[in-house]
Amino acid sequence: MRNVSTLSKKILLAPLLFGLSFFTGCEPQEEVVPSSLNQNMAKGISSTYYGPTTWLWGGSVRTWVEMMNGHPTAMGLELSEEALINLPHEPSEYFLKLPGQLHATGIKSISIGWNPDGHEPDGVYTLPHFDFHFYMMTQGQIMNIEGGLDEGAYSLMARGVLPATYVFGPAPFAVPHMGLHWSDVTSPEFSPAGFSKTFIYGSNQDKVTFLEPMITLAYMQSLMDGMPISSNIPALNIVDDPGYYPSAYTLEYDADRGVYIIALTGLTFRNK
Repeated sequence: MRNVSTLSKKILLAPLLFGLSFFTGCEPQEEVVPSSLNQNMAKGISSTYYGPTTWLWGGSVRTWVEMMNGHPTAMGLELSEEALINLPHEPSEYFLKLPGQLHATGIKSISIGWNPDGHEPDGVYTLPHFDFHFYMMTQGQIMNIEGGLDEGAYSLMARGVLPATYVFGPAPFAVPHMGLHWSDVTSPEFSPAGFSKTFIYGSNQDKVTFLEPMITLAYMQSLMDGMPISSNIPALNIVDDPGYYPSAYTLEYDADRGVYIIALTGLTFRNK
């Protein structure tokens, strides 16, 4: 359990992002998924494994991974609806316990963060929202990340590791105990639509180190029961760490169980 004041100081500076305004006409594809995330498929055996429940903000949260014939197909968290009723007035972040099976994906740590006033840049991410970090690092390694200029980002750019639409701003400044955040300039927050949900890539030095759906409180509360919303994730061009990488992230509200589901879906193994 960790309270992180630096969440309100994420350095995702806007000038370069808005300078690439020619990207904003092509927002990521979104579709309504017609069925539940963890239903059995017509062929194969599907099993879902859960991590221990963490009591949080008057409610609860737990991580999970879905396996199909022994291979991970989706992973994520379930956040109870009670947790959204009396959210704290201060930013916070909590690391969650994982089911052992989830480590097969290559993800080593998952955290949930709450930003009641959003964070920089002003006018972009300054709405109450959640950060869901899926790290390819241990918590100990994350705690060793120092903030400030991270010149390894220039190596990532030179190698073309990230999708062309992902940028970090005028200079690559990293958040302490987190890393450098890369934003997709085709996301709604860089258009008149404004911030509702987005997908962030994170890096440390010269490697991609986390995946992050970032969702506003208002968007979470707008989800309709039994109507999952899925958004495509632009794929990395190069993968340095072998593992299962998602092709989409999916959000769902299940009224019968009283939970919000945040999932990375379409997991596919990549080693390059």
